[in-house]
Amino acid sequence: MFEEIFEFIDKDTFTKYFRLTIVVCAYIIFRKYYSQWAAKKQTETQMAIDEKEKAEKPERDRREQEELEERLEAESKQFGWGKKTRKNVKITQAVLEQIAQEQRERHQTSYDAQEDADIEDLLED
Repeated sequence: MFEEIFEFIDKDTFTKYFRLTIVVCAYIIFRKYYSQWAAKKQTETQMAIDEKEKAEKPERDRREQEELEERLEAESKQFGWGKKTRKNVKITQAVLEQIAQEQRERHQTSYDAQEDADIEDLLED
């Protein structure tokens, strides 16, 4: 089959380049399948992590709320007011800080979306 080619080039050189061609072609073919498999595997892993975090979130939130209440209780003892008033002030202060943080995050995401919309009309298809 390759006798005609051997008339023009050395057999060893042809064998080396033929092997190289086979390896490169195999790489090109299997790279696609490996990329698809890797993407599928990464997606499955991420979904498992997300499910685990979703299952742990209520417990973590409850624990954080308890820690916040304990911290607020400890801080409320430092003021000179009544116990209930000190606790209410600290809880109100914590809630306001949380609302302010959420508002900042919401404002930042809306700002980012607006910035993207401004840039979008400059982009060409």
